[in-house]
Amino acid sequence: MDLFPRSVCRILAWVFLSGGMAAVTLRAAGPPLRPAPPLVAQDEDGRPFSLAALKGKVVLLDFWASWCGPCRQSLPFADRLQARYRAQGLRVVGVSLDEDPSAVQDFLDRVPLQFTIVPDTTGHSAEAFGVVAMPTAFLIDRQGRIVARFEGGAHLKEEAAAVAALLDGAGAPTTEDVRVSSGLEATDGLKAWQRGHLADPIMNLDGDPLTAALREHIHASKEGAAGNGGAAGGGCGCN
Repeated sequence: MDLFPRSVCRILAWVFLSGGMAAVTLRAAGPPLRPAPPLVAQDEDGRPFSLAALKGKVVLLDFWASWCGPCRQSLPFADRLQARYRAQGLRVVGVSLDEDPSAVQDFLDRVPLQFTIVPDTTGHSAEAFGVVAMPTAFLIDRQGRIVARFEGGAHLKEEAAAVAALLDGAGAPTTEDVRVSSGLEATDGLKAWQRGHLADPIMNLDGDPLTAALREHIHASKEGAAGNGGAAGGGCGCN
Protein backbone atom coordinates (compact mmCIF):
# COMPACT_ATOMS: atom_id res chain seq x y z
CA MET A 1 0.00 0.00 0.00
CA ASP A 2 1.45 3.35 -1.02
CA LEU A 3 2.00 5.84 1.78
CA PHE A 4 1.00 8.80 -0.44
CA PRO A 5 -1.25 8.93 -3.52
CA ARG A 6 0.71 9.40 -6.73
CA SER A 7 -0.74 12.88 -7.29
CA VAL A 8 0.58 14.03 -3.91
CA CYS A 9 4.00 12.57 -4.68
CA ARG A 10 4.14 14.53 -7.93
CA ILE A 11 3.47 17.79 -6.10
CA LEU A 12 6.08 17.09 -3.43
CA ALA A 13 8.68 16.13 -6.05
CA TRP A 14 8.10 19.32 -8.06
CA VAL A 15 8.31 21.53 -4.99
CA PHE A 16 11.48 19.82 -3.79
CA LEU A 17 13.19 20.28 -7.14
CA SER A 18 12.15 23.94 -7.31
CA GLY A 19 13.64 24.72 -3.90
CA GLY A 20 10.30 25.57 -2.31
CA MET A 21 9.78 22.57 -0.04
CA ALA A 22 9.12 24.62 3.07
CA ALA A 23 6.62 26.90 1.36
CA VAL A 24 3.95 24.52 0.05
CA THR A 25 1.77 22.29 2.15
CA LEU A 26 -1.52 20.49 1.70
CA ARG A 27 -4.37 22.25 3.48
CA ALA A 28 -5.26 20.39 6.64
CA ALA A 29 -8.75 20.32 8.09
CA GLY A 30 -9.65 23.73 9.43
CA PRO A 31 -11.76 26.79 8.73
CA PRO A 32 -13.22 26.80 5.22
CA LEU A 33 -11.60 28.95 2.58
CA ARG A 34 -13.32 32.32 2.28
CA PRO A 35 -14.66 33.50 -1.07
CA ALA A 36 -12.84 36.39 -2.69
CA PRO A 37 -14.78 39.67 -2.39
CA PRO A 38 -16.57 40.81 -5.55
CA LEU A 39 -14.50 42.89 -7.96
CA VAL A 40 -16.39 44.52 -10.83
CA ALA A 41 -14.69 47.32 -12.77
CA GLN A 42 -13.27 48.26 -16.15
CA ASP A 43 -9.83 47.22 -17.32
CA GLU A 44 -7.25 49.68 -18.64
CA ASP A 45 -8.83 49.52 -22.11
CA GLY A 46 -12.31 50.31 -20.80
CA ARG A 47 -13.66 46.78 -21.12
CA PRO A 48 -15.92 45.35 -18.38
CA PHE A 49 -14.11 43.15 -15.87
CA SER A 50 -15.55 40.83 -13.24
CA LEU A 51 -13.50 38.59 -10.99
CA ALA A 52 -16.47 36.22 -10.72
CA ALA A 53 -16.25 35.62 -14.48
CA LEU A 54 -12.87 33.93 -13.88
CA LYS A 55 -14.34 31.09 -11.80
CA GLY A 56 -12.95 27.87 -13.18
CA LYS A 57 -9.50 29.49 -13.50
CA VAL A 58 -6.71 29.84 -10.96
CA VAL A 59 -6.24 33.58 -10.41
CA LEU A 60 -3.28 35.53 -9.06
CA LEU A 61 -4.74 38.91 -8.08
CA ASP A 62 -1.98 41.46 -7.49
CA PHE A 63 -2.59 44.87 -5.89
CA TRP A 64 0.17 47.29 -6.90
CA ALA A 65 1.09 50.92 -7.57
CA SER A 66 3.46 52.62 -9.98
CA TRP A 67 5.64 54.00 -7.15
CA CYS A 68 6.05 50.60 -5.46
CA GLY A 69 9.71 49.54 -5.71
CA PRO A 70 9.19 45.76 -5.28
CA CYS A 71 6.51 45.83 -7.99
CA ARG A 72 9.26 46.34 -10.57
CA GLN A 73 10.30 42.72 -9.94
CA SER A 74 7.04 41.08 -8.83
CA LEU A 75 4.89 42.22 -11.77
CA PRO A 76 7.22 40.97 -14.56
CA PHE A 77 7.55 37.75 -12.55
CA ALA A 78 3.76 37.37 -12.48
CA ASP A 79 3.69 38.07 -16.22
CA ARG A 80 6.10 35.20 -16.82
CA LEU A 81 4.00 32.95 -14.58
CA GLN A 82 0.92 33.57 -16.68
CA ALA A 83 2.83 32.94 -19.90
CA ARG A 84 4.09 29.63 -18.49
CA TYR A 85 0.82 28.38 -17.00
CA ARG A 86 -1.89 30.05 -19.08
CA ALA A 87 -2.71 26.81 -20.89
CA GLN A 88 -3.28 25.12 -17.51
CA GLY A 89 -5.75 27.81 -16.49
CA LEU A 90 -3.77 30.54 -14.70
CA ARG A 91 -4.90 34.14 -15.06
CA VAL A 92 -3.03 37.08 -13.53
CA VAL A 93 -4.91 40.29 -12.78
CA GLY A 94 -3.13 43.43 -11.61
CA VAL A 95 -5.18 46.02 -9.72
CA SER A 96 -3.38 49.36 -9.94
CA LEU A 97 -4.13 51.65 -7.01
CA ASP A 98 -2.63 54.91 -8.28
CA GLU A 99 -4.90 57.94 -8.06
CA ASP A 100 -3.27 59.31 -11.22
CA PRO A 101 -3.96 57.08 -14.26
CA SER A 102 -1.08 58.68 -16.17
CA ALA A 103 1.36 57.29 -13.60
CA VAL A 104 0.08 53.79 -14.33
CA GLN A 105 0.51 54.27 -18.07
CA ASP A 106 4.03 55.63 -17.59
CA PHE A 107 4.92 52.55 -15.54
CA LEU A 108 3.45 50.20 -18.15
CA ASP A 109 5.36 51.98 -20.92
CA ARG A 110 8.56 51.18 -19.02
CA VAL A 111 7.50 47.73 -17.78
CA PRO A 112 5.22 46.17 -20.43
CA LEU A 113 2.85 43.52 -19.06
CA GLN A 114 0.58 41.10 -20.89
CA PHE A 115 -1.90 40.31 -18.12
CA THR A 116 -5.10 42.23 -17.36
CA ILE A 117 -4.69 45.58 -15.59
CA VAL A 118 -7.69 46.93 -13.65
CA PRO A 119 -7.32 50.53 -12.43
CA ASP A 120 -8.88 51.41 -9.08
CA THR A 121 -8.28 55.08 -8.28
CA THR A 122 -10.62 54.87 -5.26
CA GLY A 123 -8.89 52.00 -3.43
CA HIS A 124 -12.26 50.41 -2.66
CA SER A 125 -11.20 47.00 -3.94
CA ALA A 126 -8.05 47.06 -1.79
CA GLU A 127 -10.17 47.89 1.26
CA ALA A 128 -12.51 44.99 0.48
CA PHE A 129 -9.54 42.61 0.33
CA GLY A 130 -7.90 44.06 3.44
CA VAL A 131 -4.68 45.22 1.75
CA VAL A 132 -2.23 46.64 4.30
CA ALA A 133 1.08 46.47 2.38
CA MET A 134 2.31 47.03 -1.17
CA PRO A 135 2.32 44.93 -3.19
CA THR A 136 -0.14 42.27 -2.03
CA ALA A 137 -1.07 39.24 -4.15
CA PHE A 138 -3.94 36.84 -3.50
CA LEU A 139 -4.01 33.32 -4.95
CA ILE A 140 -7.61 32.33 -5.76
CA ASP A 141 -8.69 28.79 -6.59
CA ARG A 142 -11.04 27.64 -9.35
CA GLN A 143 -14.03 27.99 -7.01
CA GLY A 144 -13.27 31.66 -6.37
CA ARG A 145 -11.84 31.14 -2.86
CA ILE A 146 -8.72 32.80 -1.45
CA VAL A 147 -6.06 30.15 -0.94
CA ALA A 148 -3.02 32.26 -0.02
CA ARG A 149 -1.84 35.83 0.49
CA PHE A 150 1.62 37.23 -0.32
CA GLU A 151 2.70 40.65 0.93
CA GLY A 152 5.77 42.72 0.11
CA GLY A 153 6.77 41.19 -3.23
CA ALA A 154 9.79 39.37 -1.78
CA HIS A 155 8.60 35.73 -1.87
CA LEU A 156 8.27 35.06 -5.57
CA LYS A 157 9.52 31.46 -5.36
CA GLU A 158 6.77 30.68 -2.85
CA GLU A 159 4.18 32.26 -5.13
CA ALA A 160 5.33 30.16 -8.08
CA ALA A 161 5.30 26.95 -6.03
CA ALA A 162 1.79 27.67 -4.74
CA VAL A 163 0.49 28.42 -8.24
CA ALA A 164 1.98 25.21 -9.65
CA ALA A 165 0.61 23.10 -6.79
CA LEU A 166 -2.89 24.55 -7.12
CA LEU A 167 -2.92 24.06 -10.88
CA ASP A 168 -2.00 20.40 -10.38
CA GLY A 169 -5.49 19.93 -8.96
CA ALA A 170 -4.69 17.43 -6.20
CA GLY A 171 -6.93 18.48 -3.32
CA ALA A 172 -6.45 22.06 -2.09
CA PRO A 173 -2.71 22.73 -1.91
CA THR A 174 -1.81 26.05 -0.32
CA THR A 175 0.94 28.01 1.35
CA GLU A 176 1.10 29.71 4.68
CA ASP A 177 0.23 33.35 4.18
CA VAL A 178 3.32 35.50 3.65
CA ARG A 179 2.83 38.70 5.64
CA VAL A 180 5.06 41.71 6.22
CA SER A 181 6.03 42.43 9.82
CA SER A 182 3.35 44.17 11.85
CA GLY A 183 5.47 47.34 11.91
CA LEU A 184 5.17 47.59 8.11
CA GLU A 185 1.40 47.24 8.01
CA ALA A 186 -0.74 50.28 7.30
CA THR A 187 -2.98 50.52 10.36
CA ASP A 188 -3.89 54.20 10.52
CA GLY A 189 -6.03 56.44 8.32
CA LEU A 190 -3.44 56.63 5.55
CA LYS A 191 -3.78 53.46 3.47
CA ALA A 192 -0.86 51.42 2.16
CA TRP A 193 -1.55 52.52 -1.42
CA GLN A 194 -1.60 56.21 -0.44
CA ARG A 195 2.06 56.35 0.61
CA GLY A 196 3.65 56.97 -2.76
CA HIS A 197 5.09 60.32 -1.67
CA LEU A 198 7.68 58.39 0.35
CA ALA A 199 8.61 55.97 -2.43
CA ASP A 200 8.73 58.34 -5.41
CA PRO A 201 12.52 59.05 -5.28
CA ILE A 202 13.40 55.43 -6.19
CA MET A 203 10.81 55.00 -8.92
CA ASN A 204 13.20 56.34 -11.59
CA LEU A 205 14.15 53.24 -13.57
CA ASP A 206 17.00 54.99 -15.35
CA GLY A 207 20.12 56.85 -14.27
CA ASP A 208 23.61 55.99 -13.13
CA PRO A 209 24.25 53.64 -10.16
CA LEU A 210 25.53 56.44 -7.90
CA THR A 211 22.36 58.50 -8.34
CA ALA A 212 20.22 55.41 -7.80
CA ALA A 213 22.11 54.57 -4.59
CA LEU A 214 21.71 58.15 -3.33
CA ARG A 215 17.98 58.10 -4.00
CA GLU A 216 17.70 54.74 -2.25
CA HIS A 217 19.46 56.24 0.79
CA ILE A 218 17.17 59.28 0.83
CA HIS A 219 14.13 57.04 0.55
CA ALA A 220 15.29 54.89 3.47
CA SER A 221 16.00 57.98 5.57
CA LYS A 222 12.52 59.37 4.92
CA GLU A 223 10.92 56.09 5.88
CA GLY A 224 13.04 55.82 9.00
CA ALA A 225 12.11 59.33 10.09
CA ALA A 226 8.47 58.45 9.53
CA GLY A 227 8.59 55.62 12.03
CA ASN A 228 11.02 52.74 11.61
CA GLY A 229 10.19 52.56 7.92
CA GLY A 230 6.79 51.22 8.81
CA ALA A 231 3.48 52.02 7.20
CA ALA A 232 1.92 52.57 10.59
CA GLY A 233 4.44 55.32 11.24
CA GLY A 234 4.08 56.90 7.81
CA GLY A 235 6.34 54.70 5.70
CA CYS A 236 5.10 53.23 2.44
CA GLY A 237 5.03 49.65 3.75
CA CYS A 238 6.66 48.41 0.56
CA ASN A 239 10.15 47.37 1.67
